[in-house]
Amino acid sequence: MPFFAKMATSPNVRNLRRGWFEVKRRLLPSLNTVIFYHRVNDPYSLLLLQALPRFLEDFKVKLEIRFVLELPAETNPHQSLQANYALQDAKRLAKLHDLVFPDNASLPSQEDALKASAILLKHQNRPKLLHLVTEVTSALWGCSTTTFQSAAKRYGSLKDSEARALLGQATAELQARGHYNSAMLYYGGEWYWGLDRLAHLADRLNKPGMRRVTGDLADYQRQYRHVLQSYNTLRPRPKQVKTLDFYFSFRSPYSYLAADRVFKLADLYKIPVIPKPVLPMVSRGIALPKAKRRYILIDAKREAEKYNMPFGKICDPLGDGIYNAMALFEFAQQKGLDKEYVVSVMSGIWSEGLDVTRKSHLRKIVERAELDWSEAETFLGTDRWRKQAERNNEELGKLGLWGVPAFKYGSLVLWGQDRLWSLEKEVLAGTKNGN
Repeated sequence: MPFFAKMATSPNVRNLRRGWFEVKRRLLPSLNTVIFYHRVNDPYSLLLLQALPRFLEDFKVKLEIRFVLELPAETNPHQSLQANYALQDAKRLAKLHDLVFPDNASLPSQEDALKASAILLKHQNRPKLLHLVTEVTSALWGCSTTTFQSAAKRYGSLKDSEARALLGQATAELQARGHYNSAMLYYGGEWYWGLDRLAHLADRLNKPGMRRVTGDLADYQRQYRHVLQSYNTLRPRPKQVKTLDFYFSFRSPYSYLAADRVFKLADLYKIPVIPKPVLPMVSRGIALPKAKRRYILIDAKREAEKYNMPFGKICDPLGDGIYNAMALFEFAQQKGLDKEYVVSVMSGIWSEGLDVTRKSHLRKIVERAELDWSEAETFLGTDRWRKQAERNNEELGKLGLWGVPAFKYGSLVLWGQDRLWSLEKEVLAGTKNGN
């Protein structure tokens, strides 16, 4: 598996695919198109809509818009939790990017979302479609000078049955191309999610013939790329009163991308951090379809490159490997070296292809975390860790979250390694206020 995973995430293989696409794109200009899968009741789609005009000014690509509404349940098993979290997360993103999202936003009703989709589908072939989509979607969310009722009256709509059929076709196309979510951009066989991945697409298009002469790419990247800020030149800060709960899974590549960075952040700001491992979703009865696994792997590789982290030589720990990692975490925690152990085992799994079902590999992981292997080995085969893992999972659910990595710092609850910038802002705000 490490060999095949390394091949699948290889930059050389990716560059070959992109090179072949470039050859086809030059022969067939119609391929020079970014396809946006838009869902009118998705906060991330609303924010991406506002960013796309600038993107189209910067790069010589055409934009096509597909409209989806019902996402496939097998790849989106926690849609209600995700929708509620997105309302709060979109406010953070809007503030960061100087975009518009209502402070008192609530999810549009399914009836109104279908109506908005039907309006847009009726006019999907009109020129300047992006402007209409922005107007109608903003009206639906109540962040436009136009009310949704007036927009519906002005533009008219398809019948519900016609709209549902077209929405279903777009969702089928989305899945056929290998994805499952909205606010997605598709270009040249690769996927880019919302504002969080727009900089990756910009990097790909930043070349002669694609990049317009106007605009400043450096400014563009500062606006869209979320890079953890460095305050190493500042004086050491006093130890924080609040603790940081870090929920993670050893089988989550995004947890690997977060772990070392969050521990360094906590060390920098003197924040007591409590690592809280949970079992992988599949071990909790939630399957991860092939298309989702593939996208996560490719996306995690891009993110790892952004943070200069090794990634791709992977040995899946599912099964006994997870149980070993969890059992040894209990030992590391008792010794006060849990953070060092987490980084060591995560690096082994996601960048070195170490098999955590093999004692020789486990020994390497344990000893480089400065733990004694002879003591650690006695924890293998035990299941004392299960109760704590169950408690951690229950806590995660009470926070309104469904997956990892996740963070709780005071009243701030965050999901995803993309949001460490928000955690840092909260820490800095608390420092300034003396909290």
